[in-house]
Amino acid sequence: MSSPNIKVIMAGIIIVSMIAVISAGIIFHEDRSDIPDGLPNITVSGETDLEGNFYLSFVYTKNIMMLDSKGNIVWAKHEDTSNDPIPTGYWDFKKHVIDGKTYYSYHDQDITQDKYGLAGYAPGERVILDGNFREIKRITFEHSDIVEKGHPLDGHDFLLIDLNHYIMSGFIKDRVYNIPGYESGSNVIYSYLQEVKDGEVVWDWRSVDYPELYSLTVTDAVATANDFANETVDAPDYVHFNSMRLNDDGNLVCSFRHLNTILCLDRTVQRSPDADQIIWRLSGLDDEFGLSDEEKTSSQHYVTVDGDTITAFDNHNITEETRIAVYRIDDVNMELDEFKSYRIDGKFTSACGSAQFISGEMYAIGWGCAQNDLVCFCVYDFEKDEQLISIELDNQDNFTYRCVYYE
Repeated sequence: MSSPNIKVIMAGIIIVSMIAVISAGIIFHEDRSDIPDGLPNITVSGETDLEGNFYLSFVYTKNIMMLDSKGNIVWAKHEDTSNDPIPTGYWDFKKHVIDGKTYYSYHDQDITQDKYGLAGYAPGERVILDGNFREIKRITFEHSDIVEKGHPLDGHDFLLIDLNHYIMSGFIKDRVYNIPGYESGSNVIYSYLQEVKDGEVVWDWRSVDYPELYSLTVTDAVATANDFANETVDAPDYVHFNSMRLNDDGNLVCSFRHLNTILCLDRTVQRSPDADQIIWRLSGLDDEFGLSDEEKTSSQHYVTVDGDTITAFDNHNITEETRIAVYRIDDVNMELDEFKSYRIDGKFTSACGSAQFISGEMYAIGWGCAQNDLVCFCVYDFEKDEQLISIELDNQDNFTYRCVYYE
């Protein structure tokens, strides 16, 4: 081994032993008959003393993995999709704690559903697991005036409030007639969010109810995002929702990649022709917080909320210099109180990715579709300029959707 802190984990190899055996740079752990064959091979460098686990999900293969803070596999799931006509994945593997009980969930892409020609859309259903990783339910949309019961979810994000109360996201393709300059109609793919409690829709939101959003679409990440004339694509993915969190007021803070914008949506306001469910806009062409061009995001993928602080994994496709952008905002006076950003030289992620604050200036970073190396995840202490742990893949095409940390 080149270093005592570097180990290669080749999934699916089982050694019946209570002691780890080191051979040719590969660490085989004690009998792990619960670890399935077929998982991606990973190389772990370094380690941490964090008490939680790392959660990995993949865009184009059905693999999810939970690792401990030293990079050892704790639990994993694999489904062979090598014979499928198109790549499919398990997305957004995460942990939920409700009333002291632990649950897990992931998005299971359904190959039979229409992807609308989009690489970044994985229609399917949310799978809920109990604390022992046993499947307890699968979730799709409930009936509303927008979708039928069973309509597939989008895989980007999902909020579990309790087992019978959750917020889901979807991509919907439709023809609309409210785009300025395209009154004869335009095909678009829009964002639809639905909150369900005890089997009933209690709140929903859709982007096409806000024609002012059409003018905010940018092409930093996808050149056809604003093709409202439908000249190049059948329907542009003009907003591209990819992340949501509840803030302290109970409202929904959402990231829209093709708007370069983070929206706060009011969950106390029901959708209607006269309703305005948008509370504020952060970043983008219609930013309301006075951000400079340098402070604005570009094609961001992941947003977290902690009090008045919003952290974004800012892919920053416009410069190809991915960073973590941190905003402390005053959403009463609509002011930016503080802005900080962190980046690692040479890192660019064109799509996907995640960033989570741990402590001090330490962050857990999922690198998604990394362009310059094979590192899919790391924990980095920016105060010390030190990478504590990194996880590297052996196949750049099998990139991760998110790599996240939960205590």
